[in-house]
Amino acid sequence: MDISRGAWAALALLAAVPLAARADEEPALDARAAGSPGQSDFTRRGWSPRYDPRYQPEARQGLLVSFGLGGGSLYLSNQGPARFGAADLDLRLGYGFSDRFQMFMDFNVDAGSTYQGVSAGTWTWTVRGQTLLAGDRAGNGLNVNFGVGFGGLTEDPGSGRSAGPTGFALAGGLSYDARVTPWFAVSPEFFVTWHEVPNLPGVADDVSSIYGVRVNLLWYLH
Repeated sequence: MDISRGAWAALALLAAVPLAARADEEPALDARAAGSPGQSDFTRRGWSPRYDPRYQPEARQGLLVSFGLGGGSLYLSNQGPARFGAADLDLRLGYGFSDRFQMFMDFNVDAGSTYQGVSAGTWTWTVRGQTLLAGDRAGNGLNVNFGVGFGGLTEDPGSGRSAGPTGFALAGGLSYDARVTPWFAVSPEFFVTWHEVPNLPGVADDVSSIYGVRVNLLWYLH
């Protein structure tokens, strides 16, 4: 009879131990779920990173594509001192790193007729950097760009060649982005382009320069 009572007491004691341990753990689990002061946010949320839905790219950030049309005053030293009107075509491809800075490749063609009726034109390929002078977070603002590259003549009637040699080129522009949608802007620009036209040894190099206004259609593909 005493042995039986001792066995039942031992069994009751063994059953009580896990229940007591569980009761002690429950407040700690509740405190952890509620976010106890002693725990950091990193500990509560775990170590794995999560996507923040609040993140949005800046207005001028992403792939940059531009197509522009305009006109200007073209000077070709091998055609005399007078300037003449020329049509302007411009293509750009680049990337916007932030609202403040973008880089792009620019291909530009200018063509017109001199007062003597001679058709002439030039082309340039430049790599440019662009920075924001003043603007807002929606993508509207005044920008300035500058770059270097090379350029040549698309036609050189004076020498009988259909294309001239390439030379060092400088180009820049002052533009204003007027945002129409979050990814599209109309950007009027005042531009200036200059490049050398190398000649044969012993003959002074010619130069080409143009300034004018164009309207760029600009896309930022986020």
